Amino acid sequence: MEKYKEPQVYVINNSEIAEKLHEKYFVEEGNLGITKQIEYEQYENHKYVNLEYDLIGNLHEYKVVIIDLQNKSEAKVCRESDLPDGMPYLFQVDYPMKQFDPAPFVMNQIPRGTAHEGMRIIFSDKDYAEHYKIVQIEEQNRVGYPDEFEERVYNTIGAGVKNKIGKKTKAGQYVLAQTIAKYVSGYNVIFYLPTVFDSSKNESVTDGNYIPLLFNQDDEVISYIGYDKENGYELLLPVCQNKEKLIDELFSMVLPEIFPNIFPESREFQWINNEEFKPKEVLECEKQKKELKDKYEKQLEEIRMQETKIYEKYQFLNDLLTQTGNALVKAVCKYFEWLGFSDVQEIDGSEDILREDIQIVDGNLLFIIEVKGIGGTSTDAECSQVAKHRRKREKENQDKEIVPLYIVNHQRYMQPQLRENPPFSENQIDYAYNDERGLLTTWQLYQQFKLIEDGIFTKEETRQAMKQIGLITLLPINFYSIGTVTEYFKKSKACILNLNDVEIKRGIYVWAKKGALWKKGTICSIQVDDNDVDTAKNSEVGLVLDIELAKGFELFVKNSM
Repeated sequence: MEKYKEPQVYVINNSEIAEKLHEKYFVEEGNLGITKQIEYEQYENHKYVNLEYDLIGNLHEYKVVIIDLQNKSEAKVCRESDLPDGMPYLFQVDYPMKQFDPAPFVMNQIPRGTAHEGMRIIFSDKDYAEHYKIVQIEEQNRVGYPDEFEERVYNTIGAGVKNKIGKKTKAGQYVLAQTIAKYVSGYNVIFYLPTVFDSSKNESVTDGNYIPLLFNQDDEVISYIGYDKENGYELLLPVCQNKEKLIDELFSMVLPEIFPNIFPESREFQWINNEEFKPKEVLECEKQKKELKDKYEKQLEEIRMQETKIYEKYQFLNDLLTQTGNALVKAVCKYFEWLGFSDVQEIDGSEDILREDIQIVDGNLLFIIEVKGIGGTSTDAECSQVAKHRRKREKENQDKEIVPLYIVNHQRYMQPQLRENPPFSENQIDYAYNDERGLLTTWQLYQQFKLIEDGIFTKEETRQAMKQIGLITLLPINFYSIGTVTEYFKKSKACILNLNDVEIKRGIYVWAKKGALWKKGTICSIQVDDNDVDTAKNSEVGLVLDIELAKGFELFVKNSM
């Protein structure tokens, strides 16, 4: 197959991974240097060694760098001092030190990433530091005064590190975490994720741009993915078996879905052969294709223009997940207009410092909406800001019921699937519920758009759901769970479940949810104790539906009875 042009991949200290990725990607290899075992002559106090390592000069141009700290190079015995290689500098090793390890020094020469587009994947090993003395070899092999410094292996990552060995691990809920967990055999370090100061709590909290993936039995982080806008993404992995298979699975099925900008989708290539090698029949086919292309060129151009207008029409959807400030407010306004609210007003704010961002008049309801786009998650003050506007709006609109909403585009530098959802603490949700305020994310709005387009829910149902308080789910207000599928028979589309306290009837609609996937279908038949019935309640039932499901789907109905 034709190799992908992007991303170019640089692999350090693991030839098996490089060989596997070379089948699909442009890959270069390097290493962290050769460890040297020092042997001193009698009465000898110093040895001088050069730095033998392999890093490509344009490493900063590679979007993905994979570093295997667990894979150590063989040590080289050094009985005599090395000669300067190119530049007249050597490293001084003093007796009784018997080993020169270049890895910490070389690790600190590797660029952290190419701005927001790069990714480093590191198989983590024990943390340690090395003390270096670098000297200049002068004329007649005289040695200058050494420049001393220390380097740690993990100086360039965003998290703190502590050595700790173990084998018991558990994975988080993300697909990325579940994939890594299949290959984990243990860990040698734990990580302390960076923190930011939360002024509302007057304390430091975990930076929302760093997501823990795997934990040990003490709930300490042993694997994470983090983002820094200056240095891109970093993925730290524990001790793994079959690393080349893990990387291949990540590159093939997981990372391209989460990071499409780093891992572009494969493209179909047109292969154009020289005419001299083409049969006449092929040339005739090409002539016919050209005639068809010319004939319909105008129609194709009109379709492209229409497609561009559609993209522009729905640009607000992308803005919901990427923007902040006024651009995000405008996108939310566009969304509510699409949703069918007839009177959506973007509030300027110049007339009143403490103004909400958006007002929506809907009959006797007045929605007041605060919108935020942030890099992490919301503080308590941000969640409750909209409550400060409520009393004034109640006085100004005594004939209206005020509905306060806080809508946030959180962790906006991350792909939505990697974000913390929901991004609100239990206290924030409780306070919102008690204060009769609503909490919502732009990712929920985006997902609801897709569900409405697919006919799962309606705009009217969603508008009604906006009136809820606390953590808003956007589910219809008369939605009820009837249970979870415990057994499923694919051939007959039949499922078994224990009914919750809701009556169901043959012929009614049913909604099915598993993870982020929703389906809508109809109950074709109901069985209780192997007997066909028209209705059922509070029992184990067998249902035949007109949609395909699987074990684990939760079923919902609308309670209109």
